[in-house]
Amino acid sequence: MSEIVINNKPYDHRFFHGEVVGATKQLETKVSGGGGGGGTFRGTGYSAPVSIKSKTITHDMIHLSDGNGAEHALRLQDWDLSARESHRLTAVWLVKKGKKEGPYVAIHNHTLGQTDYNERTLAKMHRSVWILLASLAVLLLPLNGTVKVVLMAVGLAYWWYRGISGRRNLIASGKLLQLAGV
Repeated sequence: MSEIVINNKPYDHRFFHGEVVGATKQLETKVSGGGGGGGTFRGTGYSAPVSIKSKTITHDMIHLSDGNGAEHALRLQDWDLSARESHRLTAVWLVKKGKKEGPYVAIHNHTLGQTDYNERTLAKMHRSVWILLASLAVLLLPLNGTVKVVLMAVGLAYWWYRGISGRRNLIASGKLLQLAGV
């Protein structure tokens, strides 16, 4: 087990190599909406627009066997992984020191020569909560409204950028796969 440091926090790098012995995919659609309604009075009135949104979430369940009888189940949400029985995969996850489990961050399909990353999770790991809090604390400073908004926007943009650039740099370094022997 190796260590990766992100935002000055150590993570244990863990991985599992195996052959897919079972794979299922399910789709879940969440629908939300609101609006509508309105009122009339003496021949005049209004009606509010209706807004409906839907989001489809992909659930992959993949069972891997290492050939020695050890199996590992990958429960993945919003990955939409391409894998079927007999494909060889390496799953990589990071566990914050002191914790027992952590998120999958990379899955390499050796059969297809393809790697998928959990980019949202990697970006989140690279964002510092202190930058976010400092950006919001600007609202408490005795400055005029425009200066507050600009300072807060700059802080939030930097917070967002740190996540994107940190994720990009970690993926480009190849360290996640290198440590797993890929």
